[in-house]
Amino acid sequence: MKIIFYAVLAVALLSGAAFAASAAAKTKPLGYADYAKLFNRLAAGETAADIENVIPSLRRSLAAADEVSKRWWTDSTSYDEFAHDQILPDPVMDALGIAHETTNDVEHASAGIMHTYGYLFSQLKTKYGLKSKRWIESRLDERLGLPARTFSPLPPQGEFLANVTSALTHLCGFDADLPGATKAVPHARMLGAVEETVQWRRPDGATVDAIVRTRLVALAPLPGVMSSDTHLLIYDYESAGEHRFVTAFPVESSFAKTILDSKPSTDNAFKPRFNFYVDPDWNLVSSRSSGFIPAKSAAKAP
Repeated sequence: MKIIFYAVLAVALLSGAAFAASAAAKTKPLGYADYAKLFNRLAAGETAADIENVIPSLRRSLAAADEVSKRWWTDSTSYDEFAHDQILPDPVMDALGIAHETTNDVEHASAGIMHTYGYLFSQLKTKYGLKSKRWIESRLDERLGLPARTFSPLPPQGEFLANVTSALTHLCGFDADLPGATKAVPHARMLGAVEETVQWRRPDGATVDAIVRTRLVALAPLPGVMSSDTHLLIYDYESAGEHRFVTAFPVESSFAKTILDSKPSTDNAFKPRFNFYVDPDWNLVSSRSSGFIPAKSAAKAP
C-alpha cells in the first residue's frame, strides 16, 4: 500500500509541476511597466528572491545564466557612452547577483547575463528606447522562427540566456553544448559578416590576436507587428580558438546597410563597439577589416 501511495504522490507532484509550468506559459508576458516596478523594488533594497512572486525561480535562472555567460560571452562595459549614464545601477546589479568589477576606472560585467536579465531591468532611456526593447517589443525569438517568449525569463522551454546563446550558435554555424537550452532552433538566414583581425599588446609584452565579427541575420516579418527592425546584428569575438559573444540586437535597414556596404581596410583605428570591454591596459598594435563578406564565402568560427 505504501508503494502505491508514494507512486500516486509522485505522479501528483509531477502533474502539479507540469500544470504550474503550463500556467506560467499562459500568463500575460511581462512588459515595460512590469519591469519598471521590479526595478524600483530592487533599487529600494529587495533581492531576486523577493521578486520571485512575479518571476518564479528567478534565482535559479540567474545562477544558470551566470554559468552560460562566463563560458560563452565576453565582458561588457556597464556605461552607455551616448546616454552618459550607467545601464544598470550597481545596487540593482548586486540585487540580481550580476557580478561586476572596475578596472582602470572602467566598470564591466559578464556580457551575456548583463545583456539579457540586466537589460530587461534597465530603465536607462536612450535615443533607441529602453535596453529591454530587444526582448519585449522586438520579439526577436518569434522573428527568428522560435516559439514566443523563448527569449524571456519565463520561456516555454529552457533558460533565457541559454536559449539566446543556443540560437546564436546555430545562426553562426557552429555547435555548442548547452544542456539548459531549448531544443527549438532558429529558422533565419545569415547574410554574412565583417571580420576585423586585431592584435593588442599586453603590459607584460605578450600579444593577443583576435577576430571580431559583426554579423547580420535577416529577420522575418511578424504578422500584426509593425517594426522598423529588419536585421539581427551579432557581435562576437574569437581568440586562441575560443569563441565568445559580445552582444546581439535588432537594427533598422539603414544601419544594416552601413555594414553591408563596408569595404576592406587596413589601419590602426579599431575601436570596441556595442559595450565590448577590452582591458584598458592593452595597446592596439594593428587592425584589418575584411569588409562585408557574404555568408556563402565568410569564414565560420570553429
